[in-house]
Amino acid sequence: MGMKVLFDVFHPADVHFFKNVIRALVQRGDEVLVTSRDKDIALKLLTQLGIEHSEISKKGKGLAGLLAELIIRDFKFLKIARNFKPDIYLGNNSPNVAHVAWLMRRPSIIFEDTEIHRFNHKVYYPFVTEVHSPDCYRLDLGRKQKKYPGYHCLAYLHPNHFTPDPDIARKYLKKEDKKTVLIRFVDWSSIHDMRVNRLSERVKIDIVKKLQQYASVFISSEDKLPSDLESLRIYVFGDDIHHVLYYSDMVIGDSATMCSEAAVLGVPSIYIDERGRGYTDELDKKYGRCFNFRPNQIEAILSKSTELLTSDNRLENGEERRNRILSDKIDVADYQIKQIDRLTSK
Repeated sequence: MGMKVLFDVFHPADVHFFKNVIRALVQRGDEVLVTSRDKDIALKLLTQLGIEHSEISKKGKGLAGLLAELIIRDFKFLKIARNFKPDIYLGNNSPNVAHVAWLMRRPSIIFEDTEIHRFNHKVYYPFVTEVHSPDCYRLDLGRKQKKYPGYHCLAYLHPNHFTPDPDIARKYLKKEDKKTVLIRFVDWSSIHDMRVNRLSERVKIDIVKKLQQYASVFISSEDKLPSDLESLRIYVFGDDIHHVLYYSDMVIGDSATMCSEAAVLGVPSIYIDERGRGYTDELDKKYGRCFNFRPNQIEAILSKSTELLTSDNRLENGEERRNRILSDKIDVADYQIKQIDRLTSK
């Protein structure tokens, strides 16, 4: 009889991060249970991928709402765990996984690649069994931390799991003879986003107008858009977004996840944030695929965008740099399964 594994999906990116592991475990005969959170498109993604799940909370509003949600999730997660009796618990930056696994005296793994999650670090670290981070992660989290040569997005964009499909991309990118730029704006309502400088509406409009001189521009946004930009918005269904990324000529925005996804697919990206990430730093300095700028560096952002869009060797350089990344990094889905097996065999 196989083992029982409980996954907590806290964010839409977690769906992609765990989906191949969930499929592999089910295929080999293990029993899997997934808890979910109503945030953005997380529930729709799970349903689209055929992953059964139990919704245990809706994203809270403001600091008080988010703290209340954390407590509610702990109680609901504990109730589910008592009924399911998992052998191991997994989550991505999920305090609930650490708290409940500790109470149930079972091992837990939290995957962590975002240094700005400092509140969550303090809440989950005393209780978690292990924290696994990419080896470019900036912080030393202590004796429970283990590092691996990879990025979170290589759990689903590694060639073992992803094959780009031009027909899917064409449904969204109607670009004629122009190059294509995908812009991504995120919702800034998390605890770690409070009091952080971000792009103003005026700057967003200026960036788009500059890019339109060289390319067809499409915008994917969690956030409300200025009325001048609404006609450029596209709604990409589920994991179709990764095919859209692959066939774009450049990606720009304030989403670290999407900019890094583009980079590992060989597509140059410009990530705009005043804090950065360890993995976006490495994709910039080592591989030249994800260029990091602060929101106040507008002239530098526009200059780099122009340089990338007027270059004739993007595709050749992109494939070469993508191959360099893949030769240095691992299949992170396979890594997850190995860690599950290691901890449950003790």
